[in-house]
Amino acid sequence: MKRVTLFFLVILALQTACAQTKHITRIGLINPSTGSLVNALNLIEKGYLHADSIVIVGLLHKTQEAIINATRDYVQNNKLTNVELFVVQGDISLDSLFVENACTQEFRDIFNKTDAVIRFGGDDIVPKIYGEETFLTTELVHKGHNWEISFLYHLLGGFQNSAYKAFLEEKPDYPVLGICLGMQELNVATGGSMYQDIPFQMYGKTTYESILKDNPANIHKNYWERIDNENEYSYIHFHPIKITKQSFLDFDKISENPVVASVHHQAVKKIGKNFLVVATSMDGKVVEALQHAQFKNVYGVQFHTDFSVLYNNDITFHISPSYTHSLSDDTRLFHKFFWEDFSKRLKK
Repeated sequence: MKRVTLFFLVILALQTACAQTKHITRIGLINPSTGSLVNALNLIEKGYLHADSIVIVGLLHKTQEAIINATRDYVQNNKLTNVELFVVQGDISLDSLFVENACTQEFRDIFNKTDAVIRFGGDDIVPKIYGEETFLTTELVHKGHNWEISFLYHLLGGFQNSAYKAFLEEKPDYPVLGICLGMQELNVATGGSMYQDIPFQMYGKTTYESILKDNPANIHKNYWERIDNENEYSYIHFHPIKITKQSFLDFDKISENPVVASVHHQAVKKIGKNFLVVATSMDGKVVEALQHAQFKNVYGVQFHTDFSVLYNNDITFHISPSYTHSLSDDTRLFHKFFWEDFSKRLKK
């Protein structure tokens, strides 16, 4: 009897030791609206984004009171124990984004206390930041949404100051993922610029109707949603992309031109420091993915792999009066591989 008891005590001790050594992966989520937080938690819940144990650290600035309050309410109301908030307190201006500033020490604290950073989508970057006047269709981010560009600059450095030592030189494997606006911010933070309106600046289109007459592969958001107020069309447009061989998107068992979910009207123009273009639209005009040449776990995609709706079974998207889109097996597999790849980077 004593031997049996001793055996179970040993098993219990081993289980306790395993639990104590379980690694907690802390992922910083920049500017987490309730929607982006839900998307991140959905990816974790469904096993697309995985590690031993994941904690989401919402990264916000003190001027973003509405988002801070909404996020805190959502966390408390849903009793989420795997979500924390880090609110940056330092004051920052457009003129101090690309130098050491009042937020620099807090940026370092974030870097030291997280294992990776993700930035999902949002409104457009203030053009003044990359030295251009503001185009008529540019939709500026709300007050307080510029700090993250300075944070990304601190992580990666940029053309703005060749002598600056980027944080990632200390931890070069630290993953940084940008999706849609996130990729655009990676580009601008490192000294790149933007096309502020794809239809007009790249294709010479001035109306939604003229855009919709173009090749669907050249369209990057569903403009049917803007010209018909009697129907509920999907805001998501779907189109294929061209992927550079041996890049981070070149997955085995995926078609040569996978179809992605697209909701944007701006595109990368001048490429930021140390970034390489690794995917484009089918005509080669729109940059669809960037990868950092020095820090291999820093990369971004223009399309959306984060939307929870993409991971619902048997869903269809009402694109136009005559077309409904269903996700193919190839598209679903592409998205699965995308997050599998990111999860592997977390483990490294």
